[in-house]
Amino acid sequence: MKRTTTVLGATLIAVVAFAPPAMAGHGGKANSGKPDNKAQAVESNSLTNAGKAAVSHGRAQLDRSQITTSTGGGDIHVYDKSYSSSWYGLTSCTDSNWWNGLCDQYDVKFNTRTMSGKSTGYWQSLGCHELGHTGSLGHRSKAADTDNNSCMRSEIWPKNFDTHDINAINDNV
Repeated sequence: MKRTTTVLGATLIAVVAFAPPAMAGHGGKANSGKPDNKAQAVESNSLTNAGKAAVSHGRAQLDRSQITTSTGGGDIHVYDKSYSSSWYGLTSCTDSNWWNGLCDQYDVKFNTRTMSGKSTGYWQSLGCHELGHTGSLGHRSKAADTDNNSCMRSEIWPKNFDTHDINAINDNV
């Protein structure tokens, strides 16, 4: 009995000690994960001019938080092309640190098929939204963004993070 209790206790300690950290939720799910550090290098991969505008604006929004961005490197890889799906943008963690569960590398995809004909403002909103996911932000609901000013809303197109978004990033990095 004593040995069983010791083994169970050690297992519980290991589970708690190595559990992945919580993510900023905004009431939505942040399936892209929490970044592994505050310095994020953004690599743009043969982007269209609209994609470049989206990345530039998204980086500027992240730089308003405790996250600092740079060009090159391999933390955030951004692509834009015509995908057969109906989504506008997609962010996913493609490499998690096995030790702490934090995301070491993200892929951000802009869908030129669904974004075709959209203005620069829409692309900037998309860049803010998708790069926001790399800062651990989830989607914001209408109830959690009553003044309609967060780019983390998925059904409207604000161009910037609001104070709530910045605070959520800073609390999670």
